[in-house]
Amino acid sequence: MKKVLLASTMLVATAGMAAADITFNGFGRFGLLYNEDSAAGLSDTRLEQRFRLNIVGTAETDGGVKFGARLRIETNDESNGNSATGDEGAAFEDNENAIRNPEFNVQAGGFRLDVGNTSDVIDSGDVVNYYGFGVGLTSFLEQSSGFSLPASGIGDEIEEAPTVKIRYAMGDLTVAASYTDNAEDSFDSEWQIGLGYVFSAYAVGIAFGSEEGVTDNDFWAASVSGAFSNVDFSFLVADSDVQDDVSYGASISVPVGAATSIQAVVSDNGIDGDDTAYGVGFRHDLGGGVSLRGGIGSNNSDNTQADLGVIFNF
Repeated sequence: MKKVLLASTMLVATAGMAAADITFNGFGRFGLLYNEDSAAGLSDTRLEQRFRLNIVGTAETDGGVKFGARLRIETNDESNGNSATGDEGAAFEDNENAIRNPEFNVQAGGFRLDVGNTSDVIDSGDVVNYYGFGVGLTSFLEQSSGFSLPASGIGDEIEEAPTVKIRYAMGDLTVAASYTDNAEDSFDSEWQIGLGYVFSAYAVGIAFGSEEGVTDNDFWAASVSGAFSNVDFSFLVADSDVQDDVSYGASISVPVGAATSIQAVVSDNGIDGDDTAYGVGFRHDLGGGVSLRGGIGSNNSDNTQADLGVIFNF
């Protein structure tokens, strides 16, 4: 009898393992980054390094409902740390929180629920193409650079405010909504709702939102993206209560060979006194998930920025 029970237990455990899966993915990048006006005490030219590893666990019920969780491990060098303090050593303190808080999700048909340290509607790209085609190895310039909208993705703080996002896709139509909880006094509560539609080679989307707490701010963003001939493009407009004028941005990606493409970006954040940012970059595919990337541009403070390096996906 004990043998029968043991065999049954092993069979159930094996079946459970077959329905679950753990995968790893991520990327590494390294190169040089230049900023004309770095913080006091820092060199204008610095090494750029980032390593990101995603640990993804999934399981599926007998009824076909999929459950998932993702844990991100990420380290950065000083150019992505607290370098604004002027203390190069302090920049590495960010790596003490290399393990981010987890994200959980549930999927059934066209429905998906994300909970925890996850992106909101605008940042996720579910309905609005907010970032477009970034310039350079680090995408130091994007079509939304300097915008005042509180688009937030996966954070690296211990007290990261949790987000709940719901998305439903039905054919070419997608609707999404998110809410970020004001768990601490230093955070704003924020909600967003959006609608996106894909037709032919084009996608349009619009999202509205509001944050309350430390900052009271209503905002919206709308985008059109797609392909015309062999040129991929994206155009974005947005506005919020904390900016002077409507902001806009545009970006394109143009192939110039079998393995090379050129990206160009322009971004105006709608804030009086800030300059219009612009830049151009390239990506050259070396095969095997490895590419050489670089770019040069001018940011909203009229400072020249540039980078060059290699990124590889795994």
